[in-house]
Amino acid sequence: MRVYLSVDMEGVTGLVDADDVQPGGRDYERGRSMMAEDVNAAVRGALAAGAADILVNDAHGPMRNLLPEALHPTVRLVRGKPRQMGMLEGLTSEYDAVLCVGYHSRAGTPGVLSHSFMGHEIEDMWLDGRPVGEIGLTHATAAALGVPVLALTGDDVACAEMTAWDASVVTVPVKYAHDRFAAELRPEAEARKAIEEGVAAALSQVLSQAGTPALTPSPHRPASPAASSASSAEATLTVRWQSTSVATTLLGLPGVTADDSRTIRATGQLPALYRQFVVWTRVAASLTNQAPYC
Repeated sequence: MRVYLSVDMEGVTGLVDADDVQPGGRDYERGRSMMAEDVNAAVRGALAAGAADILVNDAHGPMRNLLPEALHPTVRLVRGKPRQMGMLEGLTSEYDAVLCVGYHSRAGTPGVLSHSFMGHEIEDMWLDGRPVGEIGLTHATAAALGVPVLALTGDDVACAEMTAWDASVVTVPVKYAHDRFAAELRPEAEARKAIEEGVAAALSQVLSQAGTPALTPSPHRPASPAASSASSAEATLTVRWQSTSVATTLLGLPGVTADDSRTIRATGQLPALYRQFVVWTRVAASLTNQAPYC
């Protein structure tokens, strides 16, 4: 069984503030250690469930938060950028499952450190008219590759967002949001045990069904990897930016149209549409200098 971990930082055990998750922040070094421990808990769960190959993708910010020496010695690590597939770099249809570790809720929600990909700069996103953030777009893109998301860890708001997107995903809340920069934290040992046990239980679906997880068909989750490969369905991604400059500049790309002065959209097949969105974020980063959590 091959398992892919996409690892963000805002939803990691014990972290609640920008200083916990941004390089240079007063508690960033502690934050990256906590991040590694959540990853290792998920890895232990995956190994207990029979995983033979595990790829970890450092998907947060600079994408070099995880130190290789801090991780379980059996895993391979994707680290650094730029990348064509961002938070899903390295994911292919050859994997049996995706695990989302340390994820956060989308922009506009009351979750801890909530945002969608670019903090202040992206105000809202929709996939086929449905509000979406990192959770939903990750799930939809993985589904297009024929790989199910089987577990997610983060705060309770992120867990609820995943459940609303796909109720079959095992969710592990490691903290309970009181506001965007405040939460009630589960004890570290308890949270890590819950991550390990939750991942093991989620991945047991793969083995119990002879390598084919039981999937509920949906517009963004095909009934099987074969269905995913054969699917030609298109999706529409819409993004409202804080800056009119970003929207105007992106209109120079083929297939991008405007809804208004700050809102653009494009239609295409996932995962190609996801790759195009990664380009949008690079353009936006080159044009703006907004702090992620202002």
